[in-house]
Amino acid sequence: MTISLLENFRALFYTPYYASFEIGSYKNAGVDVTLVEASTPGSGIDAIARGEPVLTWGGPMRVLKDHSENPKSDLVCFCEVVGKDPFHILGHEPKPDFTLQDLTKIKLATFSEAATPWNCLQEDLRRADNDPASVDRVTDGAAADNIEAFLSGSIDAIQILEPYTEQLLTSGKGYLWYEGASRGVCSYTTFYTGRAFVNDHESEMLAMTSAMAETLKWVYAKDALTVAKTIAKYFPDEDVTLLARSLKRYQAAEIWNKTPAFNQQGLERLRAGLLTNDFIERNVPYSEIIDSRFDT
Repeated sequence: MTISLLENFRALFYTPYYASFEIGSYKNAGVDVTLVEASTPGSGIDAIARGEPVLTWGGPMRVLKDHSENPKSDLVCFCEVVGKDPFHILGHEPKPDFTLQDLTKIKLATFSEAATPWNCLQEDLRRADNDPASVDRVTDGAAADNIEAFLSGSIDAIQILEPYTEQLLTSGKGYLWYEGASRGVCSYTTFYTGRAFVNDHESEMLAMTSAMAETLKWVYAKDALTVAKTIAKYFPDEDVTLLARSLKRYQAAEIWNKTPAFNQQGLERLRAGLLTNDFIERNVPYSEIIDSRFDT
């Protein structure tokens, strides 16, 4: 059987998902997987709800929300890959003494294409005794628009991800203030699908998890340039050396898990941010959305 794996959206922090195809991890594990581009971020949930025989990767955020709104939801996550926040905050000048309170004094453009980055950051602010509502925030700009606004000086700081972080740092027009990964574990990206699909294709799901375990070892064992060259075809408009510098930062921050086993603390940290920002209304139990039978 061929498994259709829906790509959530194209992002460098999803490198292990691309690398799995390029280094033959699925083939080595004895499973046939085809990469399919999703129509929009998160649309994999719609395909799963229609009963299509697919799985996708994406944030447990979407699964938590679905369960919060529909207690009968059978969406389930397994094989955690991105276990830390891959987003950064950059400003116009060096700020080695940066604290989250500084964000309450400036104009900040936050990432708008997905909900998780702000949900997590606002929880960081709360835990540092700052009111997220006090942040003067641009909320509706796409990444390209926010970068343009940042370069023009109309905003003071930007929440962004690689390789855009590295582009701004290399140009000398941006300085790294804060790495989301510094908060520690935070469940960011997993496989998810319907529980019935997992049960019906248990051997394939185990094989895919084993393949990802192989890939995660590989992305840490190889130097960043090798990794960049391996997945460069997914980012044809980006310079490979720029990708390598971006990936080196991600390796150093250990945004990817060392194994695909779920970290319950990371899921709880994500859920806390969704609850305090009223993104979900129910404290969805860990056991309700996580299938840990394939943890390796």
